[in-house]
Amino acid sequence: MAPQKRARHDEDDEVIAVESASSSLRPQAQGKRARLSENPASSKSRNARQVSPLTSSSSEGEEDDEELPDAEDDPVPPPSTQYEALRDDGFRHLDKAELDDQRATQQFLARSQRIGNNHAANNAIIEDITCINFMCHERLHVKLGPLINFVVGENGSGKSAVLTALTLCLGGKAAATNRGASLKSLIKTGCDAGMLIVRLKNQGNDAYQSDVFGKSIIIERHFSRSGSSNFKLKNENGRLISNKKGDVEDIIEYYQLQVDNPMNVLTQDAAKTFITSSTPADKYRFFFEGVQLKALDDDYRLVSDTCDQIQAKLDESKDDILALKKIAKDAQTKAEMVQRREGMRKEAKRLSRQMAWAQVEEQESVLAEKEQSIVATQDEIEKAETVAAEKDQIFQEADAQLERDRQKESQLEEGLAPLKGEEEKAKADYDAATGKVQDAHTEQKVTAKSLAASMKKVEKFQQDIEEEQKRLEAANGGAHARTLEEIKEAERVVSEAHAALEQFNRETTRLEEARQQGKEKENGMKGPLAARRKAVDEARERLSTLNLDHGNVMAGFDNRMPRVLQQIRNDAGFREKPIGPLGMHIKLLKPEWSHILESTMSGILSAFIVTNKPDQMRLSNILRQNNMNWCQVAIVNNEPLDPTGHEPDPRYDTILRVLDIENDLIKKHLIISQSIEQSILVPDRSDGIRIMFDGPRPQNVKQCFCINQQNRGWGIRLGYLGGRQSNNREQSPIKPSQGKSRMKTEIQSQISFQTETVHQLERERDALENELRQVQESLTKTSRTITSRRQEHGKLKIALQRAEDRSATLKSDLESLNVEDGRLEGLKQNLAEAERQKSIDEDAYGTMGLEKDRLNKMSAEEKKTLTAVKKRIEEHEAKLQKIKQKCRNLEQVRRYALQEKNLAIARIEESRQEKERAQRKHEQQAACVAAFITEATKVCERIPVEPGQTTDSLDARLKVLDEQLKAYRRKQGASDEEINDAAVDAEGSYRRAKTNHQGLVELLALLKQSFLNRIEMYRRFQRSITARSRINFGYLLSERAFRGKLTIDHIHKKLDVHVQPDDTVKGSKGRQTKTLSGGEKSFSSICLLLSLWEAMGAPLRCLDEYDVFMDDVNRDVTTKMIISAARRSVGRQFILITPKGLGNGTSDIAEEDVKITR
Repeated sequence: MAPQKRARHDEDDEVIAVESASSSLRPQAQGKRARLSENPASSKSRNARQVSPLTSSSSEGEEDDEELPDAEDDPVPPPSTQYEALRDDGFRHLDKAELDDQRATQQFLARSQRIGNNHAANNAIIEDITCINFMCHERLHVKLGPLINFVVGENGSGKSAVLTALTLCLGGKAAATNRGASLKSLIKTGCDAGMLIVRLKNQGNDAYQSDVFGKSIIIERHFSRSGSSNFKLKNENGRLISNKKGDVEDIIEYYQLQVDNPMNVLTQDAAKTFITSSTPADKYRFFFEGVQLKALDDDYRLVSDTCDQIQAKLDESKDDILALKKIAKDAQTKAEMVQRREGMRKEAKRLSRQMAWAQVEEQESVLAEKEQSIVATQDEIEKAETVAAEKDQIFQEADAQLERDRQKESQLEEGLAPLKGEEEKAKADYDAATGKVQDAHTEQKVTAKSLAASMKKVEKFQQDIEEEQKRLEAANGGAHARTLEEIKEAERVVSEAHAALEQFNRETTRLEEARQQGKEKENGMKGPLAARRKAVDEARERLSTLNLDHGNVMAGFDNRMPRVLQQIRNDAGFREKPIGPLGMHIKLLKPEWSHILESTMSGILSAFIVTNKPDQMRLSNILRQNNMNWCQVAIVNNEPLDPTGHEPDPRYDTILRVLDIENDLIKKHLIISQSIEQSILVPDRSDGIRIMFDGPRPQNVKQCFCINQQNRGWGIRLGYLGGRQSNNREQSPIKPSQGKSRMKTEIQSQISFQTETVHQLERERDALENELRQVQESLTKTSRTITSRRQEHGKLKIALQRAEDRSATLKSDLESLNVEDGRLEGLKQNLAEAERQKSIDEDAYGTMGLEKDRLNKMSAEEKKTLTAVKKRIEEHEAKLQKIKQKCRNLEQVRRYALQEKNLAIARIEESRQEKERAQRKHEQQAACVAAFITEATKVCERIPVEPGQTTDSLDARLKVLDEQLKAYRRKQGASDEEINDAAVDAEGSYRRAKTNHQGLVELLALLKQSFLNRIEMYRRFQRSITARSRINFGYLLSERAFRGKLTIDHIHKKLDVHVQPDDTVKGSKGRQTKTLSGGEKSFSSICLLLSLWEAMGAPLRCLDEYDVFMDDVNRDVTTKMIISAARRSVGRQFILITPKGLGNGTSDIAEEDVKITR
């Protein structure tokens, strides 16, 4: 919204300033003055030259120099409208012209004493004007003084461009300057665009938005040959504030510069026309528009028309008010008839109130049931929590028992390997005993052969004795000495043979002992080597599986698992999709713990998680269809579980810390079922023992897992039997997982770890194989040596026997030689010896039989030992199978206990959800009760409901009354409420219409009174501005000793000037301007213009070529008079343009308030 015009205090308190005389009833924007064209026909085509007060020439014929009659002598034209008659009132306010002139004279004389010397205003002053590419100027900058400015230049120098630029830059139209039809025609030839800049002074208390613009306001207007034009408003520093034309108009309106007012800015053509060729009627129209009388007249005419329209509406509304009054009366009559059935309505109202509160009581009963449901649900929750606690205890006991039995199973598996070794040893011993039996059997055969030889030798000796006896009978010869020598040699040979046989027996015994030790060592190494070979094969298979199953996340699971997952995805009946198998959602961050964790968590990695019982039953059915009943389905609620504060020291790895678990429900389940947050992982067994068993127990640690450095893939569990409160320390082995990995891990790291595992196992296997190979080679060499030495033993025995036989024979021969040549005696001795040898052989054969029997018994004993070991192994394996079966059974029990625990937790969750639903229903019902109470309270305050009454019974009674009332309404044509409402509406419409009519009457009276007051102010302003113009004109003529009179005829709308240049002529009213010389005519016109300016009080006054028709004398006098008049107009800025230099008579131009721009 534009700011209000600033107040200007005129010198005459009784005279209304033109710029403050305006109306707010005009259709233009509030606070802005209507822009008036130069003539009434300006709305037509601007290309047609219209006759205006400033452009028309005198075409009424030449008049003579005779004195003209007064205007009052013409007949008075009658008023054309009622408004004009009221406005003019017969022009009686102008009857006392002499009195008005006398008062104006007194005020004129007294004013110079009041206002003091001329001084510059604080604002509304043009500080400078800049033209760029405008008319004939490429760049023209004119700096103006704050008071009187003369712009001097030869014809054609472009000095008139200053006023044209000022008019256009301050919002004027190009056609008003008579310099061109449009802005683009004013652009300098050869240029495409032009710009005008005007700087306004903006200081003092009444400055325009000084906080925004500062001490100066810069207005720029840009235009181009394409027809575009725009404004820019800048502050004193050149910063852009606005580019809206409306803001420029607000400033012009605020400072009342009125550049479109032809009396404010007289262009060159307008000045020539005004001075030389305007008619009285043209001058009057010029005066009427210039002093804003026309604007006031237009405003008040609008007010008059508005009053007439209001009066017409008031006249039309009288019949309407009478009709509304009759309608209201008829409606009131019907309403009075309705009141007669008030009793039935009261009863219906009473029943309606009881009906409202009966509904409230019913809802309150429902609310009480909801409260009971919440209490019952809370009882169920407490019971379920008790059951869950019991199930948890059962689960913990089953879990502890399973853990103990698993430890027993591990111990039995560890104990099975020594038994297998013992079995191998017993079998080796049995095989050795069987070999000894076989050897004894062979030796027995050799002894039998030796016995047969001895028997033959006895027979032979017997034959020889017989022959010797026969020979002796024939003759007896002798070689006694020779026989002695032979006997001595034979005894030496026997001695050496005995020594060799004894040495051989000692060495054989040593070799037998070495072979037995080798066999025992070989049998002891076969079991570990077989286990290591199996471990290598399994490790290679695992490595091969890792390479083959690269990227296959399902490789470690049952081959039926993908089908189960597909059925789960296709089943839309789950409330929430199950999560599983769990191993797919767990990533192992440290692959070296893979075997231990896969074995420890066992079947839980193939389990599933659901959040409710129906989903568990649905998933169990799918698993049953695929023969996977062993797969666990746990129920885990959605309540968060935060292990913070329950974990061990951060320096220890835990199972939880080496796992990246995707789902919080899986993490919660593993924490509950496996205690993964309190299971630490320590690679070195000695460090684990130190942490768990040396010193105080670590906080928040339930168990510790270590890696078995001697047995790759195996692990060790350290803990306490009976829980953390027990002192029973426990160390149990952990077998490596036999299946493929089910947890996700970084595959390259796992392959590298498994490759290193294979290499280490192969190195251990190769070491065992080399050691076994060395033992077997040594054993084979020893066995071969023993076998070869057995043959040599027989030879040694035969050599000893032969040596002994030779010695015995020689001795026998020697005896024979002594007795009958001793030969017979020798044969007898030989026979005795042969018989003795036979006896020895018989004894040996018998001994060998006994040895064979002993060895058979020993073999039988070894067989018994082997059988006993096998039986022990069978018993041990039976115990192992039993404990395994027990573990499987306990796993089932534990799984069932876990399911029961999860089911109990799910029941708690379901009960809680049921409680929440019951609470929500309770809250909804409470809100419903509150809403019912609110609605019932709107009907009435709470009242008791009659005993035995229900909403149905009350509704039935209410319906009966409603039917009766409806019957009455059908008779009366509408409902009671409608009739009462109609009566109220009719009465309201009548009263509103009457009130509106009265308001319009009062508004019209106020408007008429205001209109009359404004008309009276208009008359006073018309009378005052007329008297001031006349007095100022006479005073200005007296500056040159002229006499004259300004005649302003408001009746005939004429303004004429009568001037007598010769003040010595008496009794003359003066001559018309056309009878004057050119200089006198210009001087009188300037006096008229200055008198009108003085009456207007505008802040800016511009005149172009005021002295064009004056000689030097008149020019000097006129210039001096203009300067004098300007100095009397304190604070007004004058811009005067002349093509000629100022004469010597204008010495006043040397003063500081006069600025000359050449």
